[in-house]
Amino acid sequence: MMPRACPTLMGGAILLGVIGCTQTDRRTTAKIDDGVRQAAYHEPSDPAQAMAFPTLERGDLQSLAGPQPVDTFLGRALAENRTVQAAYHNVQSLRHRLPQVTALDDPVLSNTIFPIPAVAPQYSLMGYNPYNVTLAQQFPWVGTLRLRGEVAERDVQVALAELAAAQLDTVAAVKRAYYSLYASERADEILAENRAILDDFREIARQRLATGGSQQDVLRAETLISELDRNRAENQAGAASARAALARQLHVSPGTDFHTLPDLSFAAVPAEFDRLQQLAIAARPELQGRLAAVARDEKAVELARKRAYPNLTLGLSYMQMEKTNATTPATASGVPNVGLFVAFNLPVNQMKYRAAVCEAQERTLADARLYEAQRDETGSEIQELMVQAKVQQDVLSLLRDSLRPRARQSLDNARSDYAKGNVDYATVQSALRETLQVQLQIVQVEAELGKALAALERAVGCEINARPPAREAIPPPPQPPAASGGPFQPPAQRSLPDQNSEDPEPIPPV
Repeated sequence: MMPRACPTLMGGAILLGVIGCTQTDRRTTAKIDDGVRQAAYHEPSDPAQAMAFPTLERGDLQSLAGPQPVDTFLGRALAENRTVQAAYHNVQSLRHRLPQVTALDDPVLSNTIFPIPAVAPQYSLMGYNPYNVTLAQQFPWVGTLRLRGEVAERDVQVALAELAAAQLDTVAAVKRAYYSLYASERADEILAENRAILDDFREIARQRLATGGSQQDVLRAETLISELDRNRAENQAGAASARAALARQLHVSPGTDFHTLPDLSFAAVPAEFDRLQQLAIAARPELQGRLAAVARDEKAVELARKRAYPNLTLGLSYMQMEKTNATTPATASGVPNVGLFVAFNLPVNQMKYRAAVCEAQERTLADARLYEAQRDETGSEIQELMVQAKVQQDVLSLLRDSLRPRARQSLDNARSDYAKGNVDYATVQSALRETLQVQLQIVQVEAELGKALAALERAVGCEINARPPAREAIPPPPQPPAASGGPFQPPAQRSLPDQNSEDPEPIPPV
């Protein structure tokens, strides 16, 4: 039979467990939840904000049939891309770690039974001791649970940055495939148009046979038509490849018949490198992830120092005493005995704890140097992509404004003169090839310009053309880590947004 004191002990165990659970930093947990929910892909009113944020909300997606703008494909990709979803669930996984690391360890309840009275503990004044019950709860050093929660929160911030980076990768990949498909579709239209022109020239050449024209002109026209047919077949293969690449990002069938808009417009390439670099420091998720890692490592250093202090263990001991089977029943009272105890571990091996602190400090310095390396790489990438985009923009302007009108005029003149018999077919063929080459170059350079701008946006981490940043909207870049040894002072790390809080702490743009 269980003594009446046992329910009391079990109630005490439950109470200690509840106390351990209430150690969780509820404000931090709520802040993480809000950060995951609120960091959704949207059109930011602040141009310094990122163009892609963590989300998995789907809603009603537009039909993908017919010519579609690139934004339609972007919305679908951000909702359905499996790499983005994997990064999202990684954030959710780390978010669930927070209440684990900020809770106390489970209380320990032990029971020692002495079933044989002859060899069990006997006390002349208390009697026979059939069993002992002990309940104990360990409490880490002050501030340890809070630091564990802060380290876990920084891990979530790192994962949020990785999620934003995955979304930006998806956006860039969709745009690359979209512009490739655009170039293939426009090229197919140009080739079809030029084939119709060649058919016309072939008919003119055949009509001239009756007046002394050359059969060689007809053969040349047919040869050029065959070349165009071959080019169209190759171009259609390129379009199929672009559609498959787009389908992979949207998680749909590779055979989906996507189409792009017939005309695209591109904003001017930004010319101020310093402003783009500052915007990248504020918005690029890889850099924000590095800063979150540095902030996490600094908290890990503090946590390592806490391990050098003892953990406190508080406990309750209950000894059941009975007159029955007591060796001295006349003097035994049979009154149960209740005791309290306090225990703590002895961190005597300080060398071990100092090594743990040094390890955490070195990891902080390593992540700080990785941040600097990422920032240098970002600057170099932005500069290179700006030059590429500027070159493509200048070439496109030259092709549209100068070469295309001259080639078109030359073709019109050659066509008129050939019909009159003033020039031979070689002149016409040369004009045709030149016009076709210029037209194909224009659509190809348009696609390359779109890809270069998409890559530049990916390097910066936000849409740089739709919302060009104002100078006052760009936050100052964080201070670089110290180059020499010694303690590292990282840039100020901002935490996840909490719009429900009166004093929110915004997350850096990702």
